[in-house]
Amino acid sequence: MRDGLGYGRGLRAVGRRLRRDEAGGMTIFGLFTFLSMAIIGGLAVDVTHAYSERTRLQVAADVAAHAALFNRRSMSPDDAKLAAINLVHSTMPKSRFGEFIRPSDFEFGSYDYALRSFVPDAASRKAMRVNTARLQARSNGVDSFFSHLIGHDSWDVRTAAVFVAFLPPCFREGFTAEGIVKVNSNNAYLNGFCLHSNTHVSINNKNTFEPGTAVSMPNLDLLKMPASGFSHNAGLDAALKVETQDIREIRHLPDIIANLSKPGSPHYPSYLTSSAIIDISKSKYIPSDFQAGRIYRLGCNGATAKIDPGITLIVSKVVLLTSCDVQIGAGVALEDAVIATTSVSTASIKGPSGVRLGRIDNCQPGGGAQLLTLGGVTFSADLQMHGGQIIAKKDVSFTAGATGVGLSIIAGGTIDGTSGMTMFACGERGMEGNFHIDHYRLAE
Repeated sequence: MRDGLGYGRGLRAVGRRLRRDEAGGMTIFGLFTFLSMAIIGGLAVDVTHAYSERTRLQVAADVAAHAALFNRRSMSPDDAKLAAINLVHSTMPKSRFGEFIRPSDFEFGSYDYALRSFVPDAASRKAMRVNTARLQARSNGVDSFFSHLIGHDSWDVRTAAVFVAFLPPCFREGFTAEGIVKVNSNNAYLNGFCLHSNTHVSINNKNTFEPGTAVSMPNLDLLKMPASGFSHNAGLDAALKVETQDIREIRHLPDIIANLSKPGSPHYPSYLTSSAIIDISKSKYIPSDFQAGRIYRLGCNGATAKIDPGITLIVSKVVLLTSCDVQIGAGVALEDAVIATTSVSTASIKGPSGVRLGRIDNCQPGGGAQLLTLGGVTFSADLQMHGGQIIAKKDVSFTAGATGVGLSIIAGGTIDGTSGMTMFACGERGMEGNFHIDHYRLAE
């Protein structure tokens, strides 16, 4: 019995010593700490890798959205999508990244900045939303390095991008030129009108610039005006801005002219009922020579194609193409009409006083008129523009008394508007028929 009791007391003593003994504790704690840090480090590597792949996908979405929207100008929706997919696959090959982008990941539509929302519209050229994804469901999830040890083999990563087409305000309404924009005195620029030069602006005294108008150039130190210019040009100081613009309309002008007769082109006028071109050659033309809804190619035998007033005065719902200089007679008005010439002379389109571009409708939709030329444009006094546009590769000039209620003049050379002008801006109303090459920006 004594031996049995002694053995029991010995075991209890050993147990008490083991409970009090801390030898080897740090080894166990170290192993636990190591495993914890290894797990945290492994997760950090996986998360960092997933974020890196997400950045790659985001760049692909941005590029694809921009490319699809840009290509939609000249391609069908399906072709624009495929062109964008091919572009991003050049840097992210399908063989390595799988089907991270598909045609079904593209949506055309419009974008509401106020609500920050995208509205799908398959026929739109205004905005593009693109989704990109690496997913287990697509068999291209982002591989994990350590998480697979706990049964998580890959990460699902998704991104999206929305690109929108837009126009800088000066391209929509105002004077925009690569060369000098020169205006003299006694001019009024109202309701958000814009003057921009990629060279500089030259202004005399006694001009008025309402709040919201803009006068911009790359360097304000190059502004030309009399020493007393700020005190004699109301609102000018507040209107000044430093800007340089990419005047794409000049660069793409030959394409715009070529696309006037191509249905489906963004430059094909909506009022045309036939894309067939009617060849006509006369010493003088009058408005009644042109049937509404048709395209005409005007001959001139090396001379000038002259458009006289005739009885009706109004040239309406036609496109007139020519390689000759064009002279528009006094009092002639163009409404829903385009005159385009590939002549490169300095006065390839000209007219005396009182020519009117656009219907007098106080900024209502429709009725606008456009003059397009690879040369220059010159008009005498009282040029009237109502939702009208002039795009010239060379200089544009007009003398005193011009009036504009919604207008855009874009020149690859200079714009000289002299004196007595009154220029209003319509905003987006009534300017929808004018020709532009979109600019693009990321909305979200």
